[in-house]
Amino acid sequence: MTKEEYHILFKTHYNSMCNYAFAIVKSHEDAEDIVQGVFVDFWNKEDKDDISAQFENYLIRSVKFKCIDFHRKQVVKRKYEAAAIHEQSQFDEEDNQENPALKDLINLSIGQLPEKTQEVFRLSKLEGMSYKEIADQLGISPKTVENQMGRAFKMLREKLKDYKDLLILLFFLWME
Repeated sequence: MTKEEYHILFKTHYNSMCNYAFAIVKSHEDAEDIVQGVFVDFWNKEDKDDISAQFENYLIRSVKFKCIDFHRKQVVKRKYEAAAIHEQSQFDEEDNQENPALKDLINLSIGQLPEKTQEVFRLSKLEGMSYKEIADQLGISPKTVENQMGRAFKMLREKLKDYKDLLILLFFLWME
C-alpha cells in the first residue's frame, strides 16, 4: 500500500470512526486518540494488503476493541484513585509531619526522573494539571503526556518498592 492510498483511506474513514468511537467513550479527545492509534497500528502492519480489501470491517472492529480497552483502563484507574482517596482519609497531618524522611525520599526519587518525565509528573501531580493542559503548555500530544506519566510511575515504583503501601498516595496525592 502506498502512502497516497493510506491517506485516502484515512481521509475517507477518519471522521466517521471518530464519531463511532465518541459514541462509545463519550470524549472527543479520547475518541481521536483511539482512532489515530488504530490508523498508526494499521500503517505499521506488514500485511496491510490483506486487510485493505476489507478495511472498513477491520477499522470498525479495531476501533471497537480499542474503545473496550480504553474503558477497562479507565475502570482500573478509577479503582486506584478511589483507593488513594480512601488511603488519604486514613492519614492525617500528624502522620505526614512525623515522617519527613519518607517525604524527602519521595522528593529525591522524583528528582531522579529524566528531565521531561519529571516536568510532566510535577505538572500533573503537584500542580494538578490535566493531561490536555500539560500537552498544550509543553507543546506535545496528550498521548505523550500519558506515556511520560506511565514512565514516571514505573520508575518511581521501582525506586520506592520498599514503600508499597504508600505508592498509591504518591501517585494521587498533592505533595508539598
